Amino acid sequence: MSKLPPAPKTLIPKPQSFINLPVCTDWKNLSADAVIFGVPFGKPYLQNNFPNDQSRAPFALRSASDRIMVEHASINMDYEVTPSLSKGVIFVDGGDIPLINNDISTHYLQAEKAVRYAVTQGIIPISIGGDDGITNPVLRGLDAAGSIALIQIDAHLDWKNERYGEKDGYSSPMRRASELSHVTSIHQIGIRSFGSSTDDEIKIAREWGAVIHTGRQIHNQGIKHVIDALPTGIKFFISLDVDGLDPSVMPGTVALAPGGLLWWQLIDLLDGISEKGPIIGLNVVELAPKNDLNQISMIGAGRFIVSLVMKEALKNNLSK
Repeated sequence: MSKLPPAPKTLIPKPQSFINLPVCTDWKNLSADAVIFGVPFGKPYLQNNFPNDQSRAPFALRSASDRIMVEHASINMDYEVTPSLSKGVIFVDGGDIPLINNDISTHYLQAEKAVRYAVTQGIIPISIGGDDGITNPVLRGLDAAGSIALIQIDAHLDWKNERYGEKDGYSSPMRRASELSHVTSIHQIGIRSFGSSTDDEIKIAREWGAVIHTGRQIHNQGIKHVIDALPTGIKFFISLDVDGLDPSVMPGTVALAPGGLLWWQLIDLLDGISEKGPIIGLNVVELAPKNDLNQISMIGAGRFIVSLVMKEALKNNLSK
């Protein structure tokens, strides 16, 4: 893009910043390797379901900060060599996208603009929903990145054209992604059990060229089979619907389904994607605080976010 998009202004994060990061709510002053920000509100199918519990996830995730990371000098013992946030990685909490007068369309537009702004600045955007509906504007904002391979970790296919007349809700992110010229491939990982999809959606997804790895296939064949099938030499974006993980790992979600990815499969997948190409951003959705157990879902999601940021920021800094 030749013209820099306007810098977003966001709400101050509550009850604190994510893992006690520095805060920037006027993004024209944003200078960082990565920025995390909340997009709490997805478009509802029924008004009496708004707001849903997922809209509380940015608050709940930040509330678990002291359990996600003790201090910024901490290193990740899952890796032999890892940077710490106390040196070499600049990670900022960019606040929350506001919802003004219950105008969710504008909320979506501001989220889209925030992603676009971060990408044009060379900053890794980490968006926190909210339900999976917020994936739609996030993916639209990635047009500034050029061609991307989209990694969806999810229990559900998400190829509905519409539900209850709404085309921008949580059942349609991959259908909407397939309409974006900058999304050149879609890789769906952990798909299983029952959702809203019918034979029609599966047929449309496969005809488009979506690569679908079911939870059962992953447990039978291993996560390496998924990694080997990914393209190389392209930018990746990860959309993590936390119900893609097994409920034993991630109980704090709504559409629980046994047979999802386990923790080490998720981490091995992250490592494998990173070796294939740069990961330019992450979207985390469908955290439901009321269903969490002892904050384990918030801890897991938070540590995955930190692992991705450390890994990609270190790569980016070494290449400069």
